[in-house]
Amino acid sequence: MADDRTYTACVVGLSGIGAGRPNVDGDHGMGHVMPNCHVPAYAQLPFTEVVGVCDLKEDLVQDTLKDWSGTFPGLRGFADYREMLETCKPDILSVVTSDHRHADIVVDAVEAGVRGIYCEKPIATSLADADRMIAAVESRNVPMTINHTRRWGAVYREVKKLLDDSAIGALKRIVLNFGGPRAILFRNGTHMIDMTCFLAGSEPAWVFAELDEGYEDYWPYQGDGGRNADLEPGCSGFIHFKNGVRAFYNGSKGRECRGGYQLDGTDGWMFVYEDYYELDTGNGIQTIAPKGPTHYYSAAAVRDLVHVMEHGGETISPPRAARDTLEIILGFLASQKHGNVRIDFPLDEHAV
Repeated sequence: MADDRTYTACVVGLSGIGAGRPNVDGDHGMGHVMPNCHVPAYAQLPFTEVVGVCDLKEDLVQDTLKDWSGTFPGLRGFADYREMLETCKPDILSVVTSDHRHADIVVDAVEAGVRGIYCEKPIATSLADADRMIAAVESRNVPMTINHTRRWGAVYREVKKLLDDSAIGALKRIVLNFGGPRAILFRNGTHMIDMTCFLAGSEPAWVFAELDEGYEDYWPYQGDGGRNADLEPGCSGFIHFKNGVRAFYNGSKGRECRGGYQLDGTDGWMFVYEDYYELDTGNGIQTIAPKGPTHYYSAAAVRDLVHVMEHGGETISPPRAARDTLEIILGFLASQKHGNVRIDFPLDEHAV
């Protein structure tokens, strides 16, 4: 990072992980905990400064100003993100609004001259919105990263390197299991599907799926932006990737399971948990827990974004990869709508 440059940032959307404070001392004296939230992530990085925050709810704006004005002198609050962009002229914008409200904000931010965008997942709830966002950032060469957090996790980075180095031979199969009340496609599901794509190392070719009971007629997106999990389905789905990798995604509410990724190759297998992984290449099972990096979660996302702003290239979690994840989710919904049939990509959501 440039030693002599401070990048100004604004955050739109202050509920959830928009502005919460980190647990600085960690649990049980175990040291520092990196923040998932956006405003605290900027506070961790000496080369970023939050200058504006925005939300439609005045109480959230005032709470954020109270919590963070000591860290960021001159921090201003807004109810209109367009006014914030015009007044603050930030280098970076964090978009932390409801899932279905990202597109207009991103397009407007690009037009306002923002140099980098950090957007929450999923990228959008329709391919049309995702395409508008991608067209906007690419037209002005504005780097954008989507907060699929596992892409910055030590375990997943190490496992990905092992796959790229053919540690288990050629990857053939991925099985992903997870459950719980928020095991829904547009919330936690987008994280899990994105990581499946990341590990597969390929674009999806086609899918088929069956949604959880009670969601048989779920098309199009019918959620409220992620607040009420009851409005969105879990799913069991199959993904065939262009490189031949086959993945089974099983994320359903109302059940408990052994969560994680089973990766099967021609010369071995791995099972990936959140904090460690198991590896067997024929000489017995090894259990490996990689050491965490200096920054991960949202702080790593911002570092990555700034690096690309300075040096060019592509972020670790680029918008086109996030679009692949969204296309899989919508493909699952389309499969259910048409009797659990195979859905080939590219998906024409207007013809579903």
